[in-house]
Amino acid sequence: MQLDRQAESALSRCFALPTRCPHCGDWLVAPVASEFVEGGEIRHHWACETCSGQSLTSVSVEAASKH
Repeated sequence: MQLDRQAESALSRCFALPTRCPHCGDWLVAPVASEFVEGGEIRHHWACETCSGQSLTSVSVEAASKH
């Protein structure tokens, strides 16, 4: 199944994966942990296997409207 551009963009905004290590620039494919924070934010905690650097990314998500 192939995603259309709109769906791919939404997934990219929500998960922000993969990303690069801010310390060495190597690719980070999967976060060590992710958490949903009240208010519509997802925080991804990263640990780089190359340089052992740790970082945090944050993604805002829109709440789905109730029908």
